Amino acid sequence: MDFYLYILDQIKNNKSPYSLCSKHNISKQKLSYYIKQLKDKGIIRRVGYGVWQQVKEFVVGEEVEKPSTNLHALNIKFPILDGKVMDNDWEIKERLNNWLPKYTDLSILGGLKIKNNNNKSITVFAKTRNIKDIEEVDNLSYKIREYIYHFFKKQGVTLDKFNCETKNINLATADKQSESMLRKGEKFELDLNKKAEKIFQEDNIDGKAWIDGSPYKFTAETNDKAWKREYLSMPFRILDMFRLMEVQAKNISLFAKHLKSHTEMVIEMKKMAKKLNNKLDQRKLTEW
Repeated sequence: MDFYLYILDQIKNNKSPYSLCSKHNISKQKLSYYIKQLKDKGIIRRVGYGVWQQVKEFVVGEEVEKPSTNLHALNIKFPILDGKVMDNDWEIKERLNNWLPKYTDLSILGGLKIKNNNNKSITVFAKTRNIKDIEEVDNLSYKIREYIYHFFKKQGVTLDKFNCETKNINLATADKQSESMLRKGEKFELDLNKKAEKIFQEDNIDGKAWIDGSPYKFTAETNDKAWKREYLSMPFRILDMFRLMEVQAKNISLFAKHLKSHTEMVIEMKKMAKKLNNKLDQRKLTEW
């Protein structure tokens, strides 16, 4: 990567990149390979015999494709303020000691499943889906809140939409580069030692991140949107770091040049001061 930068530096300074052959003791054939790589990527173009021009910025490192993220789970609980949910035709999936939770499906907003919690509250489960941006989670949650509130309002049931609460959220990201790191049946979990970033005011989820084999072979998962943002931006921050290092290297070089000239100036001034002191010491007392 440094050698590509050397070539571009020569081109930027209107010098022939082949002057690096003697400086670094490499053949013209080998240098031509590097130049061809830059040309094929559209970073430089030939403008004359042995003369090149940079037409595109060079990115240090490999280009990283943003991984896909799956909203694996999103559960929102709404307290019931007034009314009774008419769930006679809802499905019974489980039997508890004191009551029977019932479920129904809605095709709206990408698919929702609703659970009646003994007419004390309802829980809405958003069906799994891929998302392009973490902010889609908040947008979907607000849409669910408004739609579900009005859906039950028409049935004579008033939900407390201002005190609804996210009970579970799962953001899963595939990491193909790390598939071999996880053996079948293994699962790792990390306590983030903080509360997960809120969607609604009443949210109170302990932040966690974990790795397992679902829905992808190697899946980095979390219930904290802030952690997921950091995870997704990490490869791009590494590239930014390389670019920053390149700029800093140029700045350090420039600083070194200024420091050298400053040092030389200080040495000259010191010599002049010494000569002046010698002159003053030689003067007679009667001359003052």
